[in-house]
Amino acid sequence: MITRLTTLSLRLVAGLALSLFVVACGGGGGGGGGGGGFLPEEPDTWVLTLTLLDANGNPTDTVTSTNPATLSARVTRNSASGSPVSGEVVTVTTSLGLLDPDTGSALTNEDGEARLRLLGDGTRGAGTLTASVEGPAGTVTQSLNFQTVRANLRLGSFRDGNFVPGRIAASSTSLPRNGTAELIVFVVDEEGSPVETEEEVRFSSQCERSGQAQLPVTATTTNGRVTVDYVAAGCSGNDTVTATLPGTDRSATVDLFVAPPEVTSIVFRSAEPEVLALAGTGGGTGLQETGTVTFEVIDTQNEPIAGIDVRFGLTTRVGGLRLRTTSARSDGDGLVRAVVQSGDVATAVRVTATIEVEAPDGDQLTLTTVSDVLTVTTGLPTQNAISLSAEALKVQGAREFDGVTTQVTVRMADKFNNPVPDGTAATFRTEYGSIEGSCTTTNGACSVTWTSQAPRFPMFNDNRELVRTTRGGDGYSCPSHSVGSGPCPDDLGYIRGLRSTVLVTAIGEESFTDSNGNGRYDEGEPFVNLPEAFLDHNEDDRYNPAQGCVGNNARCEAAGSEETFVDFNSDGRFSRNVSPENPDGVFNGVLCPLEGDGIWCSRDLVNVRDSLVLILASESGFDILLVDDSTRRRPSVIQAGRSYTVYVADIYNNAPAAGSSVSISGENGCEIEGGNVDAEVPETNAYGAFTAPSFSLVENAGGSITVTVSGGGVESSATYSCQAAPPEPDEEEG
Repeated sequence: MITRLTTLSLRLVAGLALSLFVVACGGGGGGGGGGGGFLPEEPDTWVLTLTLLDANGNPTDTVTSTNPATLSARVTRNSASGSPVSGEVVTVTTSLGLLDPDTGSALTNEDGEARLRLLGDGTRGAGTLTASVEGPAGTVTQSLNFQTVRANLRLGSFRDGNFVPGRIAASSTSLPRNGTAELIVFVVDEEGSPVETEEEVRFSSQCERSGQAQLPVTATTTNGRVTVDYVAAGCSGNDTVTATLPGTDRSATVDLFVAPPEVTSIVFRSAEPEVLALAGTGGGTGLQETGTVTFEVIDTQNEPIAGIDVRFGLTTRVGGLRLRTTSARSDGDGLVRAVVQSGDVATAVRVTATIEVEAPDGDQLTLTTVSDVLTVTTGLPTQNAISLSAEALKVQGAREFDGVTTQVTVRMADKFNNPVPDGTAATFRTEYGSIEGSCTTTNGACSVTWTSQAPRFPMFNDNRELVRTTRGGDGYSCPSHSVGSGPCPDDLGYIRGLRSTVLVTAIGEESFTDSNGNGRYDEGEPFVNLPEAFLDHNEDDRYNPAQGCVGNNARCEAAGSEETFVDFNSDGRFSRNVSPENPDGVFNGVLCPLEGDGIWCSRDLVNVRDSLVLILASESGFDILLVDDSTRRRPSVIQAGRSYTVYVADIYNNAPAAGSSVSISGENGCEIEGGNVDAEVPETNAYGAFTAPSFSLVENAGGSITVTVSGGGVESSATYSCQAAPPEPDEEEG
């Protein structure tokens, strides 16, 4: 008894488990009835059946852009042959193509069927339709695979209602110069009917590709038709227009003829650029190694002519100079272009352009013209062709005031003294004040601004204490006079006050003498070896921290102790660019030939450089010294019959700024021979005080001489007594 009950219980549990498994799998079965005693009643299960139908209602797995398909999604109860379920929403998604309606949903009808259209969108491949419906037992999902393929479309035109494949219809096939033709092409389906879908058609012709005809590259059908205009914009002769369907081998053509114009002349228009880099040196030099020379073919009305063949030539081929294009046909603007490739020798060259024309008597004439000169050069600045200048060498007021400026300009040229290319960079640094760090050239030159500010003196106090002044003291010596202090027209020596060195550098090459005139450096030719550039504080042309001074000169050493160099090779030390193998160095530059590179020359570049000295000039407070030319001393009184000279400088023995005036005038009977002296201070950064013209007196008559220095609205002056005439002797009484 116990065994029978146990067996029955196990059977009931197993039956319930199997029923739950079938429902979970979404399958049919279960019917609508109850039973099973204590078992729960099972709900109906929807079954979703998908079928793709073509336009004739036949099953298909293929969709094209011209033949959409219809998706039939049928919902039934419990099996595919079960009773239909109406009024249910079927939702559909697709991985390819488009659905109509675009909501991707439809309602089942009384036959349990929901229908949606599947349209091709031009994308080809395999895709999947996924449909779902919400049933009493949960969501039921079904998938269906399909493919989209290209429709079997054709290109052509209609004549008398009949389709002519492969032919473009034209309003005219013979055009005048610059004429226009309307072109018509149809896209039809397998039945020969114009397609309703939008299809892209591409057009091309030889004249269109050369720019001698205006023709849309692409166009889109409207009701299967495409209409475009062909404009002969300079084209002449025969031209075939081709229409194609992208992604297919379908095409259509039409042959057009454009009447040629009458050729009159060919003229030079431009050369870009006018300066080329030597072969193998382009890019880093700022120049390119190829240039384009443009000519124009014109007719009797000076209108451009297309389709004319032009031959090109060169006036020289030295160094491997050559043409990349030896001939060309004029485009819609009448233009032809020759591409010139530079050689490895600097030279000037012209491009010739030649056409053949028919004379009125039927003879063939040859017309030739030449371009402007093209220059093949290095494009790099060379050492002997870099120079630095300043708007004002003596910057008035820079000693006393911040913000006083002067413009500093660098000019650079290459080995052949052609201006360096626009955009060549130059870098600046200075000893005192501040200066803009760099500029780039235009027409071989560029400028920066120097501005007065701290520093104005050496960095270290020990060096500041050694700055020379006009106040005399230990070591003061003036060769031009024997006064122990005061302005001196000569150099007082190290350390000179308020003189700021400005250094400019640029990447370039060393200079050499081209002894054989071949435009390259050859072994043994003289050259200037360049050490690394440096800021020469004491103006002795040596980098003192590494090279010391000439002779034993403690003041020179001190004056150069704060000098800095430009570490071009980044090795952390000042390099003189010499070696034990080459104690005099080797030529560095792109004009070093490949066979000599690393042996007797180098194609490595260097810093070319130049420098100048700006004087931080005083605005006032000048020292004035009057010296007897005979004794070379300061006189106690000025006498007739003797010659005198006036020196003017600031405390650091710098002359007044350019344009300042020095006047020497006599008063109260002290008359200067030849009249008062007026002198203007010139623009110079030379050492020493300004020297006024010498003067002498007419006679001893008393009075005084006044020296006045004027500049910047401020005056300095000094007065000197003239010797009086001796008293008249008393007359003897008779």
